[in-house]
Amino acid sequence: MKTLGLIGGTSWSSTIEYYRYINQAVADRLGGLHSARIVLANVEFHFLEEAMHNNRWDVASSILKDEAARLVAAGVNGIVMCSNLIHKVFDEVQASVTVPLLHIADALAEEIRAREYRCVALLGAKTTMEDSFYSQRIEERSGARVLIPAATDRQYINTAIFSRMCCNIYTESDRARFNEIIAGLKKQGAGGVILGCTELPVLLTESSLPLLNSTLVHSMRAVEWAFADEQPLPVGAAPVQQLGQCAP
Repeated sequence: MKTLGLIGGTSWSSTIEYYRYINQAVADRLGGLHSARIVLANVEFHFLEEAMHNNRWDVASSILKDEAARLVAAGVNGIVMCSNLIHKVFDEVQASVTVPLLHIADALAEEIRAREYRCVALLGAKTTMEDSFYSQRIEERSGARVLIPAATDRQYINTAIFSRMCCNIYTESDRARFNEIIAGLKKQGAGGVILGCTELPVLLTESSLPLLNSTLVHSMRAVEWAFADEQPLPVGAAPVQQLGQCAP
């Protein structure tokens, strides 16, 4: 298999899941004592989160480009950024290295198409939910509409992620509130919900809507790529024109 470079530590608790999913998938595929070929660059998340919080995406991009360069120097064949939010600077990081980065939204778009969803809800960091870098890419490549929570719910979700989940604190009260938010989005016509922050699958294992675990979907896409004989074109390179409807 190709060697995968992981930019992790964003946060470390969700990076553990990437490492587990990828190694389990390789062991299932090859059997015996086989495991994945991985090089992990663990970001000092305090400084990266500080840059993102202060809207210094130039600084965040610089941090991630440095980590990507270290991975390339270590001999990786492709790179996985183990976070949804940092894909805001995907293009800048990709332009800085000679190996492909595997975009999380492309992997999710492929899964959405496979499940034939016409409308999906999105939960994640505030910037992931509100900016176009993520939802627009999914809409263009899946043909489904992306629905986000109300403003007060978006703020709650963002606070829960960065104040608790990134510190590996997962509470029953957060789990209950998130499920209430998902139930509301289901009433608006969502057929599934994207857990668009890699901490969220740790919090939520079941809900009133089918869950699209971004960590798992991204990990499985990386394993498929790592075993492919040739590097495929990016998933959904040609935009899908028909968009689904979110009405119930």
